Amino acid sequence: MDKFFLSINNKVLLPVVFLGGVIVWLLLCEAHYQSYWNATIYRVQTTDFNLLHHSLPSTLSQLIIAGRDDEIQNVLDSTFGIFGLVVTDPSGETILYKTNKEYHRKSWQAKATPEGLLEEGKKEPFDVLTDPPPLEPVWQHDSPRAEAAVRDVNAVNAGTRVIGHLYYVRPDPPPFPDDLGGFLTTNPGELSGAKRGYLFITLTTIGFGLVVILLVMLRQRMVEMRQIELDHIQRELDIRKKALEHLSSELVAQKSRKTWLEREADESYKRALSLKQALEKLRDSLALVNAGNNGVPGNGNQNPNAIKIRPAVHPPSALLEEIEQLIPALTDNAGSLKSQATLLHDYCAILEQRQTEMRTIVEHASTRAQQLPEALLDMSPR
Repeated sequence: MDKFFLSINNKVLLPVVFLGGVIVWLLLCEAHYQSYWNATIYRVQTTDFNLLHHSLPSTLSQLIIAGRDDEIQNVLDSTFGIFGLVVTDPSGETILYKTNKEYHRKSWQAKATPEGLLEEGKKEPFDVLTDPPPLEPVWQHDSPRAEAAVRDVNAVNAGTRVIGHLYYVRPDPPPFPDDLGGFLTTNPGELSGAKRGYLFITLTTIGFGLVVILLVMLRQRMVEMRQIELDHIQRELDIRKKALEHLSSELVAQKSRKTWLEREADESYKRALSLKQALEKLRDSLALVNAGNNGVPGNGNQNPNAIKIRPAVHPPSALLEEIEQLIPALTDNAGSLKSQATLLHDYCAILEQRQTEMRTIVEHASTRAQQLPEALLDMSPR
């Protein structure tokens, strides 16, 4: 999902959101059109027709009997032309009176013909004007949602004279393109009829599109920041791995140096012991020679086969002292080599501890780097 957000380009995002917004806007406007004209307005007109079924036949019958043509026209024009009222003769072939006003557009006037009234009478039944005037309605609607009016047989008075028919003509709703075009071309400040709904739908669609664009951009920014953090952690992990490799190589080198120093210390210690033993033997030999040379004076019975020792260049005592002075120095040298080997052993132990710590840090960083993409996937919108 994060790769999908990163792959979205702003040049593609805006046209896609705009096209999707236009499609959603048209669908919502179509739904509002159907709800307004074919539901709300239809129910309002059904309520008006139900009211007129109860009151208008008696009023018009009285006015026709009284010959008040002017009042009849005023009654028919009281609809303001929103819907039509047509009075015909008893046969229904001659139109005597009809609504003359128009409300913004001609929506029902084409139906005000004898043939059109027959079709309208099937949708909304006409009332019969009688002499004497009817006192009860013949037709009525059970509810605003009722599709057809119900006839009351008992309301028809026997022996009455029919003087005309009263037809109710419903207006046709405007076509959807014309209604939507009127919203786009007329004054936007005029929020009447379906325009109010179109305006709310337009504002809602624009706001929703902006929210979608903002959320996508914020998501892209968050993914980019997470990617930058992941790259930083990866670089840090690489650095730690290189440092661990360097420490490992240094540890190997120090271990080899430690082994060499230990071996050198052992060999030095052995040489020192050998030298000490040789010096001790030399000291004993010199002591014997001195004892032979310093015999009893006047003793003329000397063995002719005795070994003649060449006299030393330096006095024996001075040579022995110099040799004895070298022995502590050699011993100290061997001890120093041993102490150096011990220090190297401690240093190698420290390096091993640091290597263990570094390996632990690298393992933690690797685990964190592996868990970070999973965390990024958990942040996708649900």
